Amino acid sequence: MKRRNSQTLAEVLPHVLKVQHLDVRLNEVRLIKLWPEVVGKSLADQTENLYVKNGVLHLHVRSAIVRNELMLIRQSLVEKLNEAVGAPTVHDIVLR
Repeated sequence: MKRRNSQTLAEVLPHVLKVQHLDVRLNEVRLIKLWPEVVGKSLADQTENLYVKNGVLHLHVRSAIVRNELMLIRQSLVEKLNEAVGAPTVHDIVLR
């Protein structure tokens, strides 16, 4: 017997995540995992304690030189991170 209204899990899952408001958190986790890919391994090795709160990426930078470099490219990083995730996940970056 053939079901007419059946959907695959791949079709249903994005809708369920959105309805349960889990898509935002999932995108935040993706963003943190993509951080080394977006900034490069050498810069990523100088950062730690990454987390997203209220659309702001917070991270600790070990080196003042790296902190200054990241401050200069902060807005372009926001755009690259959101593009990598595929959704507007963060709107600012706070460096400590």
